[in-house]
Amino acid sequence: MNQYLIIQILYGAASIQGVFLAILLWRTKINQPANTILGLLLFILSFHLVLVGFDERDFFIALPHLSRISWIIGSLYGPLVFIFISRLVQIKVSPWIIISLFLPFIFLLIMLLPYYLQSAEEKRAYLDAFETARQDDFGWINQVVSILQVAFATGNMLFYLGWERIQSYEFSSPERVRINWLRQFLIFLLVIIVFGVAIFFGKILNISFLSSFYRYHFIGVVFLFYWLSYQALTHPVLFGITQPVSEPLIKEKVLPDEKVSRAKTESTMLNQVYGRVKEVMEKERLFLKSDLTLTELAQQCGYTRNLVSEAINSITQGNFFDFVNDFRIEEFKRQAFNPEKRHLSQLGIAQESGFNSKASFYSVFKKKTGMTPAEYLDQQKSKVNS
Repeated sequence: MNQYLIIQILYGAASIQGVFLAILLWRTKINQPANTILGLLLFILSFHLVLVGFDERDFFIALPHLSRISWIIGSLYGPLVFIFISRLVQIKVSPWIIISLFLPFIFLLIMLLPYYLQSAEEKRAYLDAFETARQDDFGWINQVVSILQVAFATGNMLFYLGWERIQSYEFSSPERVRINWLRQFLIFLLVIIVFGVAIFFGKILNISFLSSFYRYHFIGVVFLFYWLSYQALTHPVLFGITQPVSEPLIKEKVLPDEKVSRAKTESTMLNQVYGRVKEVMEKERLFLKSDLTLTELAQQCGYTRNLVSEAINSITQGNFFDFVNDFRIEEFKRQAFNPEKRHLSQLGIAQESGFNSKASFYSVFKKKTGMTPAEYLDQQKSKVNS
């Protein structure tokens, strides 16, 4: 069995696995729209894997319109991963930033559009001398896309680590598992991209050790698909396949005709828990503690940590971090115009409001209000003076 057939079987099987994963993610009702983006990413990767695995003359002569598509696909991965991260950790990103991330793809698409619009006969004439045409695969477009992939993968990793670093709260158990998985996924993705790009440039520079692995430069994607499949089987809650396990609200078995009644009971219970949590937070002013944890809040309220987390997530559509920071932001707004606080800087007032760092304060304030603290204060002063 030659290596080309092995590659085709390996890549083909993995691409089927990727498509199944994508469909599974699209069908889930939890963690949307993050799962939609991840499913799209896996689907495109599966398609790309087929193009790489069947990169032979007969394949593209039979399907000429698939040629050169792989040149620009790589420029989609970085933006899609960024959107996936922002959706999963619930960070609001300006639509203009999202659009700007796709500008490289749009530019390359315009550059290649004349070729894509050619007839099948014109493309076959070009592909007939396949080895000559194949040399174009190592041209400037694929070189730029390779560099872009490394830059995006590195940037996405730093973006995530920056977000994780400013989180000063204690995750609930399901949230902690999800955060650990996301970090592993981004590291895995960065390693895969660096490995593939190193082999690609090794082929261009005739570095024998690297170029000998060229047919296998997408092998990391194969491992990624099977790793994701393993994660989906062992930790289905990560992908919204099952609900997070939390403190049970009703322990009895429920018959089908009791589901509506149970849903109402659970909703009532969660509202009661949330009301108590909010009351304790306001009365005891726990948000002023910069090191406040979910466990500490739960103990103050007399509930388990998981139950408090579920109530906050269900009622606010956010997490513990967002919940506490809402109180801190409102406290900052009140104290910013307190005459007794005039001697303090914005950061000083923020720290007295419960924030433990400048980076955390500015990031959260901009996320919640859409303005920097200075812009907000100027706006409020203008309203008073008008």
